[in-house]
Amino acid sequence: MTTSPSPPLRPDKPLQNLLPPDLWKLLARHDITTLAQVDALYPAKLLKIHYLGPVRFRQIEELLFPGRRYEVPVPALIETDDLDGTSLEGLVSRRVLITLRRHGIKTVQQLVVAYPRRLVEITGFGIKALREVEATFFDGQRFEPMKSRKTIRNTIK
Repeated sequence: MTTSPSPPLRPDKPLQNLLPPDLWKLLARHDITTLAQVDALYPAKLLKIHYLGPVRFRQIEELLFPGRRYEVPVPALIETDDLDGTSLEGLVSRRVLITLRRHGIKTVQQLVVAYPRRLVEITGFGIKALREVEATFFDGQRFEPMKSRKTIRNTIK
């Protein structure tokens, strides 16, 4: 028994009929309601949508663009000495970047000065974020925080 290929999707077809409810609702919140709109935003602008992470992005690819796969470029390892005034944009994940910016850390130099004492005091900056920063900027270093933030603050001072 052979299966015929599925008919091509019509650009004006509503996403509500093509995607799981949580996914089409997320896109609808951003006024994206048709396949044509998703196609126009694919891939770069889709990746910038708040709460649309890699897993949901792959879901959209599989369901709406079978056979297409966007590969996110991986940043090369960098030397921090060359980046004193350089922004953290593109060097750390969006989540870490937002958390650091909320606390006034916007450049590599500010991050290096804040490591580890100030970073572990930031609410919302957990062990995963700390490990990401260490892997990117402090190769081979691994700060081991204590059980509670209060103990960490007292130990580092």
